[in-house]
Amino acid sequence: MPSLRQKENRCVLIYPLAFIVTLGVLVTFHEFGHYIVARWSGVRILKFSVGFGKSLWSRTDRHGTEFAIGALPLGGYVRMLDERDPQQKEAIGADELSFNRLSVWWRLAIAVAGPFANFLLAIVIYSLLAFAGTLSLLPMVGQVDEPSPAAAAGLDDYQQIVAIDGREVNSWQQVVMALAERIGETGHIGILTRTPGATAEQQVDVPVVDWLHDAADPDLLDALGLKPARLAIVGGVQDGDAAERAGIQPWDRVLAIDGEAIDTWPQMVEAVQAAPGRPMHWTFLRDGAQREAVVTPDPRHGSEGEVIGFVGVRAPMITVRHGPVDAVLHGIKETGAMSALMIDHLGKLLFGQMSARNLGGPITIAKVAGDSAAAGWQIYVGMLALLSVSLGILNLLPIPLLDGGHVIYCLAEIVSRRPVSERIQAFSGQVGVILIGGLMVLVFVNDFLRFF
Repeated sequence: MPSLRQKENRCVLIYPLAFIVTLGVLVTFHEFGHYIVARWSGVRILKFSVGFGKSLWSRTDRHGTEFAIGALPLGGYVRMLDERDPQQKEAIGADELSFNRLSVWWRLAIAVAGPFANFLLAIVIYSLLAFAGTLSLLPMVGQVDEPSPAAAAGLDDYQQIVAIDGREVNSWQQVVMALAERIGETGHIGILTRTPGATAEQQVDVPVVDWLHDAADPDLLDALGLKPARLAIVGGVQDGDAAERAGIQPWDRVLAIDGEAIDTWPQMVEAVQAAPGRPMHWTFLRDGAQREAVVTPDPRHGSEGEVIGFVGVRAPMITVRHGPVDAVLHGIKETGAMSALMIDHLGKLLFGQMSARNLGGPITIAKVAGDSAAAGWQIYVGMLALLSVSLGILNLLPIPLLDGGHVIYCLAEIVSRRPVSERIQAFSGQVGVILIGGLMVLVFVNDFLRFF
């Protein structure tokens, strides 16, 4: 078995590895979007690089395009033949097409192709996840904090969250995403709940004013007083096992075992595993009435060969799986929803409804990538899709040097029917350098304050 030191080393290594893989995948897809449309346009492509700086690896294909991996993995670029580059001007052949000679529509297509590739990657990932199926713990609330906005609004303890602002939620991730849309807003957050196993639902409206507009890395659940809990609620019972033989049913909430209070699922599991073959007196709640049963755990061998108790119950979970067509539609819908959320947050940052301290840089990306990789492949690729949407949206911002800046140049040329002058492009490029440089300083400072 691996030693503790080996396990610690693996945990440390997962963060830089996940960071490199994440940026590598996102940047490669983004630049490939530019590359493939540029290739279709007929312009000669000089270099396709993932990363900046000195090339760690490179290869030149039969078209004369150099494919390279740079030493600094913080982006990438596709360099095309361009007469405006003094170093290229004399080397351009008579029959070669340069970027600046392309029609404005081709240049516009090349500019938007990178972000489009990121959106397409997100659609593919969300579609594959929907087709494979996701298994999620239902969002259960334990004891609601006192005092807290949720408690003041009348939210009861030990409830299942069914919907937020009318949107159905089946996992804590969906709860958080729904709440994230309300940052910086004033009004009421609608929380629909029900007692596990019951059909009646309860609606509470939690009032908020400029909600978390000045908070850095806000804990959305804690801000309302919601505490996720793995309650000792039976989600399912296996046929023929100890729980089924004792009459335990789905949605029974275990209150006590042998007189010891049980609040959470781990407490129940620990008690059961410690009593193989020994009758246990369970006290549980069913349809609002307290009941009792004698449950005798079956002896089973654990992962290390020890004998443990097993009763055949599982936690309240839901599996959501889509067919091929529905999965693709779900992927498109999810990508659209994530894009709308990103645009909403950018608008709130611009108008001061969200704190700029929420912006993160490379260290934040490494932390998120590493945590999600450790949590499982589905969590990791879901995070990859979210970051891919973010990259696509950010690159469409109308800032010179970004794809959005090139889009603005092209649109201006279409309207005025003449190219934007090189003097204006040079000046706006300097402005773009200042804006992007300032943004990089901000996210690095945020990362430093967040983690160090």
